[in-house]
Amino acid sequence: MKAISLTEMTWQEFARGLPHTIIALCVGSLEQHGPHLPLSVDSLIPYNLCLKLGERERLFVAPPFFYGYRSSPFTGGGQSFPGTTSLSGQTLTALLRDVLQDFIRQGCYRFLIMNGHFENTPFISEAAHLVTAVNTKVKVVIVNWWDLLSPATLDRLFPEGFPGWEVEHASLVETSLVMHFRPDLVHAELIPEQKGEKHKPRPLVFPEPAGLVPESGILYTATGASPEKGAAIAGEILTQLQKIVADELA
Repeated sequence: MKAISLTEMTWQEFARGLPHTIIALCVGSLEQHGPHLPLSVDSLIPYNLCLKLGERERLFVAPPFFYGYRSSPFTGGGQSFPGTTSLSGQTLTALLRDVLQDFIRQGCYRFLIMNGHFENTPFISEAAHLVTAVNTKVKVVIVNWWDLLSPATLDRLFPEGFPGWEVEHASLVETSLVMHFRPDLVHAELIPEQKGEKHKPRPLVFPEPAGLVPESGILYTATGASPEKGAAIAGEILTQLQKIVADELA
């Protein structure tokens, strides 16, 4: 089965898929990911996962949201890095709600929202709630891709102990996935020799103080990333996604 991207379809092709086809929406961010990865990582990963899922399941993959909620210092490096360009939570919620509602207007009722940016989750949930509260035929399933990796896999990837998803930003897992999906966008020679600290809860302070994160923008370490690890990680995520589609959107 060939993945179907809405950006490459005619309106007749889209119409023929209604109302039984799942619409996949990918929500990311424009955010720094160290010196070795592009600003689009949080959109690139979920979008490519959905394109691969579309080779296994019947779904249309909508264009990704390249902007997300404001970056937090302890999960994304914060707003101080050049290139990190963000939306307010209210705007992100409204944009998602409008897009969902317009797909519903056309006869789409099943949605898979793939999130690639840690800070987006509550605003995606709010948009899904607002839409489904007034459209009883509609079902929305939200997935943070990182939630689909098993503890056993994390133990293999991090023999010294998993540091926490909060600090995995621009680190081993994200780097490996981009190496797998888009090796042309990875500057492996720029990965610094860096060992970060495991996640520990800290208060958020506004305005954002300087010096909260490493100068590289990598919150833990990207050392040891590889396309082979990325392929294995993507494979496990896709297997779990297929189960979710079968259980929730069949």
